[in-house]
Amino acid sequence: MPTDSSLPLCRLCRAPLGANEQDRHLCAVCDEYAQHVAIRSDRQFDRIVGELQTGSLFLTASRNAH
Repeated sequence: MPTDSSLPLCRLCRAPLGANEQDRHLCAVCDEYAQHVAIRSDRQFDRIVGELQTGSLFLTASRNAH
């Protein structure tokens, strides 16, 4: 059984990932949000995730557990 330190984490909010969330390295909430932003802005998903990783608005939201 893996220890807490070996669990993969969401690359946006650092929440532990479930087995089905490890492909994109995003938890379900962050994945849904990033998809929503990508669709609304008509930009590529990976570019949106990169911008969200460095954006102050998302960092503030992730500190408050979404």
